[in-house]
Amino acid sequence: MAETFTTSRCKGLALLNQAIVQSEIQFGRTVLFSSEIDLTEIDRIRQTAASGQMPSYTAFVAKAVARALAEFPYANRRLYRPLALPFLTYVQAFQSTDVAVAIERDIAEEPATAYIEVLRGVDELTLTGVTAALRTFSSSDLSTSPQWRSFHRIATTLPGWLAAFLATLPVHLPKMWRKYRGGAAMISSPAKYGVDTVVGAWTHPLGFSFGLAQMKPIVKEGQVVAANAFTFVMNFDRRVMAGAQAARFFKRICDLLRGPTPLIGA
Repeated sequence: MAETFTTSRCKGLALLNQAIVQSEIQFGRTVLFSSEIDLTEIDRIRQTAASGQMPSYTAFVAKAVARALAEFPYANRRLYRPLALPFLTYVQAFQSTDVAVAIERDIAEEPATAYIEVLRGVDELTLTGVTAALRTFSSSDLSTSPQWRSFHRIATTLPGWLAAFLATLPVHLPKMWRKYRGGAAMISSPAKYGVDTVVGAWTHPLGFSFGLAQMKPIVKEGQVVAANAFTFVMNFDRRVMAGAQAARFFKRICDLLRGPTPLIGA
Protein backbone atom coordinates (compact mmCIF):
# COMPACT_ATOMS: atom_id res chain seq x y z
CA MET A 1 0.00 0.00 0.00
CA ALA A 2 2.84 2.38 0.91
CA GLU A 3 4.56 1.58 -2.35
CA THR A 4 1.44 2.48 -4.34
CA PHE A 5 1.09 5.80 -2.47
CA THR A 6 4.70 6.75 -3.19
CA THR A 7 4.30 6.11 -6.89
CA SER A 8 1.10 8.17 -7.02
CA ARG A 9 2.71 11.03 -5.06
CA CYS A 10 5.67 11.39 -7.36
CA LYS A 11 3.51 11.18 -10.43
CA GLY A 12 1.45 14.05 -9.00
CA LEU A 13 4.51 16.28 -8.56
CA ALA A 14 5.69 15.60 -12.10
CA LEU A 15 2.26 16.23 -13.59
CA LEU A 16 1.85 19.47 -11.67
CA ASN A 17 5.14 20.84 -13.02
CA GLN A 18 4.13 19.71 -16.48
CA ALA A 19 0.77 21.49 -16.19
CA ILE A 20 2.44 24.75 -15.13
CA VAL A 21 4.89 24.61 -18.03
CA GLN A 22 2.22 23.83 -20.61
CA SER A 23 -0.18 26.47 -19.33
CA GLU A 24 2.14 29.39 -18.58
CA ILE A 25 5.16 29.34 -20.89
CA GLN A 26 4.60 30.99 -24.27
CA PHE A 27 7.77 30.92 -26.39
CA GLY A 28 6.36 33.15 -29.11
CA ARG A 29 6.02 36.07 -26.69
CA THR A 30 9.59 36.16 -25.45
CA VAL A 31 12.94 37.59 -26.53
CA LEU A 32 16.36 36.62 -25.23
CA PHE A 33 19.45 38.72 -24.46
CA SER A 34 22.79 37.28 -23.32
CA SER A 35 26.20 38.57 -22.27
CA GLU A 36 29.47 37.26 -20.85
CA ILE A 37 30.01 38.58 -17.31
CA ASP A 38 33.56 39.05 -16.04
CA LEU A 39 33.40 37.97 -12.39
CA THR A 40 36.69 39.50 -11.28
CA GLU A 41 35.11 42.15 -9.05
CA ILE A 42 32.44 39.82 -7.72
CA ASP A 43 35.12 37.28 -6.80
CA ARG A 44 37.12 40.01 -5.05
CA ILE A 45 34.13 40.87 -2.88
CA ARG A 46 33.42 37.20 -2.20
CA GLN A 47 37.00 36.52 -1.13
CA THR A 48 37.02 39.44 1.31
CA ALA A 49 33.75 38.36 2.94
CA ALA A 50 33.82 37.08 6.50
CA SER A 51 34.41 33.37 6.91
CA GLY A 52 31.25 31.39 6.28
CA GLN A 53 29.43 34.40 4.84
CA MET A 54 30.66 34.36 1.24
CA PRO A 55 27.82 35.64 -0.96
CA SER A 56 26.73 33.26 -3.69
CA TYR A 57 26.64 34.17 -7.38
CA THR A 58 22.85 33.85 -7.23
CA ALA A 59 22.81 36.48 -4.48
CA PHE A 60 24.71 38.93 -6.71
CA VAL A 61 22.35 38.24 -9.61
CA ALA A 62 19.28 38.69 -7.40
CA LYS A 63 20.63 41.97 -6.00
CA ALA A 64 21.51 43.31 -9.45
CA VAL A 65 18.09 42.37 -10.82
CA ALA A 66 16.33 43.97 -7.84
CA ARG A 67 18.34 47.17 -8.13
CA ALA A 68 17.53 47.42 -11.83
CA LEU A 69 13.84 46.76 -11.18
CA ALA A 70 13.82 49.66 -8.70
CA GLU A 71 15.49 51.93 -11.26
CA PHE A 72 13.36 50.81 -14.23
CA PRO A 73 9.77 50.42 -12.96
CA TYR A 74 8.51 49.70 -16.47
CA ALA A 75 10.26 46.32 -16.28
CA ASN A 76 8.65 45.43 -12.95
CA ARG A 77 5.27 44.44 -14.37
CA ARG A 78 3.35 41.54 -15.83
CA LEU A 79 0.23 41.09 -17.95
CA TYR A 80 -2.69 38.93 -16.88
CA ARG A 81 -6.23 38.02 -17.86
CA PRO A 82 -8.81 37.66 -15.05
CA LEU A 83 -10.78 34.44 -14.94
CA ALA A 84 -14.04 36.40 -15.12
CA LEU A 85 -12.88 38.49 -18.09
CA PRO A 86 -10.52 36.28 -20.12
CA PHE A 87 -10.88 38.49 -23.21
CA LEU A 88 -9.33 41.51 -21.43
CA THR A 89 -5.65 42.04 -20.56
CA TYR A 90 -4.58 43.98 -17.48
CA VAL A 91 -1.20 45.20 -16.23
CA GLN A 92 -0.02 44.28 -12.75
CA ALA A 93 2.70 46.69 -11.59
CA PHE A 94 4.90 45.64 -8.66
CA GLN A 95 6.08 48.18 -6.08
CA SER A 96 8.53 45.86 -4.32
CA THR A 97 11.61 44.09 -5.64
CA ASP A 98 10.59 40.49 -5.01
CA VAL A 99 12.52 37.88 -6.98
CA ALA A 100 11.42 34.27 -7.45
CA VAL A 101 14.05 31.53 -7.38
CA ALA A 102 13.71 28.03 -8.79
CA ILE A 103 14.42 25.51 -6.04
CA GLU A 104 15.15 21.82 -6.52
CA ARG A 105 13.85 19.11 -4.25
CA ASP A 106 15.48 15.68 -4.38
CA ILE A 107 12.89 13.01 -3.66
CA ALA A 108 14.11 9.42 -3.67
CA GLU A 109 11.50 8.15 -6.11
CA GLU A 110 11.53 11.28 -8.27
CA PRO A 111 14.74 13.33 -8.06
CA ALA A 112 15.01 17.00 -9.02
CA THR A 113 11.42 18.15 -8.52
CA ALA A 114 11.31 21.92 -8.97
CA TYR A 115 9.17 24.62 -7.40
CA ILE A 116 9.44 28.36 -6.67
CA GLU A 117 10.46 30.21 -3.50
CA VAL A 118 10.29 34.01 -3.29
CA LEU A 119 12.95 36.42 -2.03
CA ARG A 120 11.04 39.41 -0.68
CA GLY A 121 12.27 43.00 -1.01
CA VAL A 122 15.69 41.98 -2.35
CA ASP A 123 16.84 45.56 -2.93
CA GLU A 124 16.61 46.16 0.81
CA LEU A 125 18.59 43.04 1.76
CA THR A 126 22.35 42.66 2.02
CA LEU A 127 24.22 40.15 -0.10
CA THR A 128 24.74 38.11 3.05
CA GLY A 129 21.03 38.27 3.80
CA VAL A 130 20.10 37.06 0.32
CA THR A 131 22.63 34.23 0.54
CA ALA A 132 21.27 33.19 3.94
CA ALA A 133 17.72 33.15 2.55
CA LEU A 134 18.81 31.02 -0.39
CA ARG A 135 20.51 28.55 1.93
CA THR A 136 17.36 28.37 4.02
CA PHE A 137 15.33 27.60 0.91
CA SER A 138 17.69 24.83 -0.16
CA SER A 139 17.67 23.12 3.24
CA SER A 140 14.00 23.61 4.17
CA ASP A 141 11.43 20.82 4.22
CA LEU A 142 7.68 20.38 4.54
CA SER A 143 7.76 21.53 8.15
CA THR A 144 9.73 24.73 7.55
CA SER A 145 8.73 25.93 4.06
CA PRO A 146 5.08 27.05 3.61
CA GLN A 147 5.70 27.39 -0.13
CA TRP A 148 6.96 23.84 -0.59
CA ARG A 149 4.31 22.49 1.78
CA SER A 150 1.54 24.15 -0.25
CA PHE A 151 2.93 22.93 -3.59
CA HIS A 152 3.48 19.42 -2.26
CA ARG A 153 0.01 19.18 -0.69
CA ILE A 154 -1.73 20.29 -3.89
CA ALA A 155 0.27 17.82 -5.98
CA THR A 156 -0.11 14.82 -3.70
CA THR A 157 -3.63 15.05 -2.27
CA LEU A 158 -5.82 16.39 -5.08
CA PRO A 159 -6.96 14.96 -8.42
CA GLY A 160 -4.67 15.96 -11.26
CA TRP A 161 -7.13 18.31 -12.95
CA LEU A 162 -7.87 20.18 -9.71
CA ALA A 163 -4.19 20.38 -8.74
CA ALA A 164 -3.33 21.84 -12.16
CA PHE A 165 -6.15 24.39 -11.89
CA LEU A 166 -5.06 25.58 -8.43
CA ALA A 167 -1.35 25.67 -9.32
CA THR A 168 -1.97 27.93 -12.33
CA LEU A 169 -4.60 30.10 -10.61
CA PRO A 170 -2.04 32.80 -9.62
CA VAL A 171 -1.65 33.67 -13.31
CA HIS A 172 -5.16 35.15 -13.24
CA LEU A 173 -5.27 36.58 -9.71
CA PRO A 174 -2.83 39.41 -8.78
CA LYS A 175 -2.94 38.76 -5.01
CA MET A 176 -2.18 35.09 -5.47
CA TRP A 177 0.63 35.90 -7.88
CA ARG A 178 2.25 38.18 -5.29
CA LYS A 179 1.90 35.50 -2.61
CA TYR A 180 3.08 32.46 -4.54
CA ARG A 181 5.13 33.83 -7.47
CA GLY A 182 6.53 37.12 -6.09
CA GLY A 183 6.91 39.75 -8.79
CA ALA A 184 8.09 40.08 -12.36
CA ALA A 185 11.45 38.27 -12.14
CA MET A 186 12.60 34.70 -11.71
CA ILE A 187 16.12 33.25 -11.47
CA SER A 188 17.04 29.71 -12.47
CA SER A 189 20.57 28.38 -12.79
CA PRO A 190 21.86 24.87 -13.59
CA ALA A 191 25.46 26.00 -13.11
CA LYS A 192 26.15 23.43 -10.40
CA TYR A 193 25.65 20.72 -13.01
CA GLY A 194 28.32 22.19 -15.28
CA VAL A 195 25.92 23.74 -17.82
CA ASP A 196 27.47 26.70 -19.67
CA THR A 197 24.37 28.44 -21.01
CA VAL A 198 20.60 28.18 -20.59
CA VAL A 199 18.24 29.42 -23.31
CA GLY A 200 14.56 29.13 -22.52
CA ALA A 201 11.30 30.80 -21.57
CA TRP A 202 10.00 30.99 -18.02
CA THR A 203 6.74 31.35 -16.15
CA HIS A 204 7.58 34.95 -15.23
CA PRO A 205 7.78 37.91 -17.66
CA LEU A 206 11.46 38.22 -16.74
CA GLY A 207 13.59 35.10 -16.57
CA PHE A 208 17.28 35.18 -15.64
CA SER A 209 19.80 32.37 -15.78
CA PHE A 210 23.56 31.98 -15.68
CA GLY A 211 25.88 29.14 -16.48
CA LEU A 212 28.97 27.66 -14.89
CA ALA A 213 31.56 30.18 -13.69
CA GLN A 214 34.85 29.21 -15.33
CA MET A 215 37.96 30.69 -16.91
CA LYS A 216 37.17 32.29 -20.27
CA PRO A 217 38.97 34.62 -22.71
CA ILE A 218 37.93 38.20 -21.90
CA VAL A 219 39.11 41.41 -23.58
CA LYS A 220 40.47 43.94 -21.07
CA GLU A 221 42.08 47.20 -22.19
CA GLY A 222 42.64 45.79 -25.67
CA GLN A 223 44.20 42.56 -24.42
CA VAL A 224 42.72 39.07 -24.35
CA VAL A 225 43.17 37.64 -20.88
CA ALA A 226 41.78 34.67 -18.96
CA ALA A 227 39.17 35.61 -16.37
CA ASN A 228 36.54 33.84 -14.34
CA ALA A 229 33.22 34.49 -16.09
CA PHE A 230 29.76 33.13 -16.76
CA THR A 231 27.17 33.53 -19.51
CA PHE A 232 24.22 35.59 -18.27
CA VAL A 233 20.85 35.36 -20.02
CA MET A 234 17.64 37.38 -19.74
CA ASN A 235 14.39 36.22 -21.32
CA PHE A 236 11.63 38.83 -21.35
CA ASP A 237 8.00 39.13 -22.39
CA ARG A 238 7.97 41.46 -25.40
CA ARG A 239 4.41 42.51 -24.56
CA VAL A 240 5.60 44.12 -21.30
CA MET A 241 8.40 46.21 -22.75
CA ALA A 242 9.96 46.95 -26.14
CA GLY A 243 13.42 45.87 -27.20
CA ALA A 244 15.14 49.21 -26.53
CA GLN A 245 13.64 49.41 -23.04
CA ALA A 246 14.66 45.84 -22.31
CA ALA A 247 18.17 46.46 -23.62
CA ARG A 248 18.68 49.42 -21.24
CA PHE A 249 17.36 47.34 -18.36
CA PHE A 250 19.58 44.35 -19.23
CA LYS A 251 22.67 46.52 -19.65
CA ARG A 252 22.14 48.01 -16.20
CA ILE A 253 22.06 44.54 -14.66
CA CYS A 254 25.21 43.51 -16.53
CA ASP A 255 26.97 46.72 -15.46
CA LEU A 256 26.08 46.01 -11.82
CA LEU A 257 27.43 42.46 -12.09
CA ARG A 258 30.69 43.67 -13.62
CA GLY A 259 30.98 46.52 -11.13
CA PRO A 260 29.13 45.21 -8.08
CA THR A 261 30.22 47.79 -5.48
CA PRO A 262 26.70 49.40 -5.45
CA LEU A 263 25.29 46.01 -4.43
CA ILE A 264 27.21 45.96 -1.14
CA GLY A 265 24.96 46.86 1.75
CA ALA A 266 21.20 47.22 1.74
